[in-house]
Amino acid sequence: MKKNVLLIGIGPHAKRIYINYLKTHRVNLKLVIELESNKDKTIEYLNQQGFVKTKLLFLPDEFKDNKHLPSHIFIELKKICEELEINHIMISTEPKAHYMYIEFALQNNINVLTDKPITANREMFSKLGASEIKTDYYKLLKLEKNSLTSCKVMCQRQYHRGYTYIKKILEETVIKYQIPITYIDIYHSDGNWEMPHDLLKENHPYKYGYGKLFHSGYHFIDLLSDLIKINNNLCETKAITNFNLYSNSFTPKDELDVFNIEDYKRIFNNQEIPDYYSKGNYNFENFGEKNFYSLFEFKNSKGNTITNVSMNLLHYGFSRRGWIKTRDFYKSNGRIRHERINIQVGPLMNIQVHSYQSKEIKDREDILTEENIGGLEHFDILIFRNSDLIGGKPFEKITLGDLYKTKEKENMLGYNELARNEFISNFLNDKCDKSDLKEHGLGIEILYKCALSNIVHKKLSSKINKQEILPFNIYELKDYVVSKYKNEEKELINHYEKNSEYNYGVNLYYLSNLKKYYVYMYIEQKNKIVSNLLLKEYNSKIFSYIYFKFLCNLVNLNNINVIKNTIKILN
Repeated sequence: MKKNVLLIGIGPHAKRIYINYLKTHRVNLKLVIELESNKDKTIEYLNQQGFVKTKLLFLPDEFKDNKHLPSHIFIELKKICEELEINHIMISTEPKAHYMYIEFALQNNINVLTDKPITANREMFSKLGASEIKTDYYKLLKLEKNSLTSCKVMCQRQYHRGYTYIKKILEETVIKYQIPITYIDIYHSDGNWEMPHDLLKENHPYKYGYGKLFHSGYHFIDLLSDLIKINNNLCETKAITNFNLYSNSFTPKDELDVFNIEDYKRIFNNQEIPDYYSKGNYNFENFGEKNFYSLFEFKNSKGNTITNVSMNLLHYGFSRRGWIKTRDFYKSNGRIRHERINIQVGPLMNIQVHSYQSKEIKDREDILTEENIGGLEHFDILIFRNSDLIGGKPFEKITLGDLYKTKEKENMLGYNELARNEFISNFLNDKCDKSDLKEHGLGIEILYKCALSNIVHKKLSSKINKQEILPFNIYELKDYVVSKYKNEEKELINHYEKNSEYNYGVNLYYLSNLKKYYVYMYIEQKNKIVSNLLLKEYNSKIFSYIYFKFLCNLVNLNNINVIKNTIKILN
């Protein structure tokens, strides 16, 4: 099927990632939506990029933060999408506009990819505004359930090979030894030093009561939720059912006492200080956080702690900004990424990630230089094993570049960008098996409680709905499919089904030309199916029936985690 794309929003991120991808891969960008206030520069930019045939629709600025598209615009947009045969929508607007466009896509059965976070609103400094994040999520989840299409959330670390490699090792170790992840430390500082005179901006704003958590912070909330889900491969006494949160934040109001006007004059003594500071009229009372510091206790059903988590997310940290005049806030504002992850699996294993930059992307050199500490692509994985108990090397170091082929690194913008490109490619080819809306339930619960803690400033507790941990994406089992007997003549001897949240089936076939029996199971979930799992062949009809009965008993457990683990262990 021809890919016809609607791109909503032409900001710095869309230009660097989406436009670059669509142009490089010659994808049909049939329609662009932008605000009327950006009309002239949008037309100029798209013409410069060669998208002269792309149709444009400009939304009046008065509707930019609407919860729903006005009915006349909804009808007009639907008509245009039908005429242009739009089958994929990509949303790259300010998060306050996400809801209305996701809603439009799902109601009209068009696959949609939205930037993170899923939604935000103008009242995030209030309890009502924070709670709306959660209610919005479940409303959209219901829309997706009733839609023929799906919503994916652009969290590129889902396709980042460093993190997929780590999660695979952790899952294998946790399942094999039945010991949970007991400690997680997540630290991220992006050196995004935005000064008081910068803070009224609309791109990644603070003035609506949200900041780091809803900017780059959600990537790490998503990572945390994935790591916590690994523990739910275990028995109920080790599975996570609730958590406590203790938190603190650093705000623009706090910053005024850390780096005051006299400090600006002294440190930037050879630069012109904006008039903003001479007025002395700063009111950052309800502005969003620059830094968020937190401790989590993830507990089991008995109230015992299974996993302790420290998560510290910083905008206001080491930066290379050496100028006071406002510049581009996206990638040319002195931003420097420092990323550290530390994960303990009890006394059995420790995995660490160290990723430290010392320069901006404009200073990029050759890839070998950039993979060293301080380089733009520095990302080292350190693995420590209790080898006397679990085998393997006591210590192993892997650089991110080891996980990519030389050809894949040619002309790349960066490893994070390669992950985004893989995400986009899978989305446009309808092969995206990660970061579906329904997989973000736990992440949204964590985000909601973090946002609420910024308001109430006290310990918060939360029960975790089982549906926030599940559903498991059955496409994760595709590596365990046995490709056999597709073209052989076969006779169905016996069949068994178990229908629930996942539909399970077991088939027993006889191959007359080979005089063999073979048995396998399959799992089905909302128009997705993974078949030929745990396939075995027998010369004996009796043994084939015994194995058939074994698989029937397995699916009767109606426990996706047990079934998933059995498939992985027996393979």
